[in-house]
Amino acid sequence: MENESIKNRDQRLPPENGSIWPDENEQRAPAAAEESVEAQTGRGTVLVVDDDPDVRDILRKSLKNGGYRVVLAQDGLAALELLRKELPDLIILDDMMPRMTGRELLTRLHELGFVDRTMVVMLTALPEKAVDRKKYLSLGASAVLFKPFGQREMRMIVDNLFTIREVQRRNVELRTRVERTEHRFRDFVESADDLIFTLDLQQKLVFLNQRFDSLTHFEREEWIGRSFLDLVIPTDRSVAQNGIERALRGQASRFEVRVSRHDGRILYLSVNLNPIREESDLVGLVGIARDVTEKRRLEDRVRELSEFNESILHSLGSGLVTVNGERRITFFNDVAEQVLGYEAFEVLGRPLDELFPEVARSILPDDLLQKGGSLASQEISFQRRDGRKIHLGYSVTCRGPRRDQRVAAVITFRDITEMKEMQAQVLRMDRLASLGVLASGIAHEIRNPLAGIKMMAQTLEEEISEEDPHREYLTRIIRQVNRLDELIKVFFSYAKPRQPVRRLYRLPEIVSEVTALLRKKLENRGIAFREQYTESLPPVHVDFHQMQQVFMNLFLNAIDAMPEGGQLTVRAEAVTTTLHAVDRRGRRHLQPVTGRFVRVEVEDTGHGIPDDVLGSIFDPFFTTKPQGMGLGLSIVYRIVEEHGGEITVTSEMGKGTRFTLLLPTKEQNG
Repeated sequence: MENESIKNRDQRLPPENGSIWPDENEQRAPAAAEESVEAQTGRGTVLVVDDDPDVRDILRKSLKNGGYRVVLAQDGLAALELLRKELPDLIILDDMMPRMTGRELLTRLHELGFVDRTMVVMLTALPEKAVDRKKYLSLGASAVLFKPFGQREMRMIVDNLFTIREVQRRNVELRTRVERTEHRFRDFVESADDLIFTLDLQQKLVFLNQRFDSLTHFEREEWIGRSFLDLVIPTDRSVAQNGIERALRGQASRFEVRVSRHDGRILYLSVNLNPIREESDLVGLVGIARDVTEKRRLEDRVRELSEFNESILHSLGSGLVTVNGERRITFFNDVAEQVLGYEAFEVLGRPLDELFPEVARSILPDDLLQKGGSLASQEISFQRRDGRKIHLGYSVTCRGPRRDQRVAAVITFRDITEMKEMQAQVLRMDRLASLGVLASGIAHEIRNPLAGIKMMAQTLEEEISEEDPHREYLTRIIRQVNRLDELIKVFFSYAKPRQPVRRLYRLPEIVSEVTALLRKKLENRGIAFREQYTESLPPVHVDFHQMQQVFMNLFLNAIDAMPEGGQLTVRAEAVTTTLHAVDRRGRRHLQPVTGRFVRVEVEDTGHGIPDDVLGSIFDPFFTTKPQGMGLGLSIVYRIVEEHGGEITVTSEMGKGTRFTLLLPTKEQNG
């Protein structure tokens, strides 16, 4: 018997009673030689089973030359003994052999299931018509070859079978890898924290991962085949439909919708939807939905807090402006709009230096912004957008050197213009009070000597003849005594001012009495006089003669301010307002006066009053005229005040001055 042992394969046939193994020592050398061929080529092991030694020898040489390891057996029984040790890659099996035919061996291998793990080529010398080829193939044969055959034909069949086997092996490996990948992917999809789903082209759910159950408390089996839109609350379905249609057009889509859980609670889902393609055809959609309910709740809370904080900032009684590290305005509240005269949208994002072009560096110094710190109780003058000048009291707090923060500095401020005016009014009242004390103290001491001087001068004047040149000196003495007497009368009007005797008068009548006295002077200066009164102007409740004195002083000042001519205008209209009078300590009266007043404007087109002088014009003895006493406007102020009215002044150099009076009517409460 001619055979070779097989040592390096693990799959073997089970042993049977009795042994027909050849002598191991006789077979060791050939086996080793054949194994070395396999080691060099690694193409596989072929078992040749044939009772014809010439056939076995020819096949051995041919296959060895092709790089195969060859093992030989002379009949079926010998082959079974070899197969108990190791299963070859290919068996070439002759059909007609003694003791056990090839067909019987093939049947045995089929029963044991080994034909699934090895290839079998059947050799037969029978005519082709006498061979049941289908029977061999049904038993597991890979091919049937008819004798005689050539070496090349056999080699080609063997090579092709090994190639097919390798392809099948690789296919099995690939299939295993694909299945393993599919399992891993399915595990990943099922264990994902997000809801993963697929839709068909009719927008119906095809797949839902396990997250669907825990997220919605529905059973996912109940929803397979249903429309995705059924999950979405009715008000959000148009949003979902638009997103799905975008994905069906082949574009990625992202949208946020609300869905209703099984228990009725509402969830917010952020959905990413993408098309699924097979080659170039759209076959469905895959979606990933994330539960953003808590995020939305937090965003809503943050938004509510932000709106609440903004409402507080906007309702503050002070203006509030914030700037970032680059000195750009990031917040501008309602009071800031009212005080400064700008809308928030006009200044947000603009540099602070544009809003306060001349004083921004004083309000917010660079070193304070960079290092941090604060400034408190500062004051500054500011010209509003409409040109009106106001006084601001402000404080600044800087957070530190970080330039990327939205709020690097906070500036709070108030319009203290009224307070500054009240302070000036209190100071003016103090001066007037001091003047009254002075007048009452010195008037009595001066009038008696003046009376004596005047009497002596008049006596001398009677005794000196009219031709005497010294008589002129006495005349001048008497004239100066009279002038001093007039000044003392003014002092007395402050010391013991006469209470106004108020009655109802029509304002045009009072003005007419004054203009009649000044008409010639107005004409000589080339000044046009204009009167503008609204219809149904109520009468004013005033002292006629004191009001004449008020308008006389105002008109004379206006005439002096227009040496080259101009226009003097008087306007009047009825207004309803509240006056807040102050006492000498700057405190407002507890009961302000509310009601209808007549607002009178006396406006000239003169040279104007400088800003540094404007705040002092109502002070006693303040004058810019060489021959003036500085008492005219002080008297005007006091008369208006005694009537329970108000007088203010505005002026612009080169354009003129406007005095505004509020005169009382009967229709008021105080």
